Amino acid sequence: MPPRNVVLHIAASQDGFIATEDDGLAWLPQPNEEQDYGMNAFMASVDCVVMGRRTWEVAQTLEETPFAAYDRHVCSFTTGDARPLVEALKSQSGEVIWLLGGGMLNASMLEANLIDTMVITRIPVKLKKGIPLYGPLGTEVPKGWKREEQRTYEGGVIQTTWSFEKSAERGI
Repeated sequence: MPPRNVVLHIAASQDGFIATEDDGLAWLPQPNEEQDYGMNAFMASVDCVVMGRRTWEVAQTLEETPFAAYDRHVCSFTTGDARPLVEALKSQSGEVIWLLGGGMLNASMLEANLIDTMVITRIPVKLKKGIPLYGPLGTEVPKGWKREEQRTYEGGVIQTTWSFEKSAERGI
């Protein structure tokens, strides 16, 4: 049985932040029936969501039972390291594991080499400060990642799919 893929699929501001300092998301455009930025197709490939505690708390304000259709795992650094959980999930049978952030969790998964693909949807808004896409690792795609595909949507939204170059040395 091949390991499941972990996909970091997330929106970020043009300058690399996933939320404002107070976890605000009002700057994000809302998908609609005509333009969902590929989310419906992606979500159909997912059966498991891993997210940080703060991301979970924000998600609860947006919908009654966030991600109810998926196996959900909420990680908090106050209760332990999320890496063993994600390693175990990868070894189980199933579909794609959606890593939904936040920044600290994204950094932890990058450092542990547990992310297989990143789909970053850049919104043409500059926040100038906030929650960095990769937590303490910053706002830029780390070295060793190769752009596989890039799509431009209405309004200047750019979605880039990244994979880790097999020839590159893993590590941050």
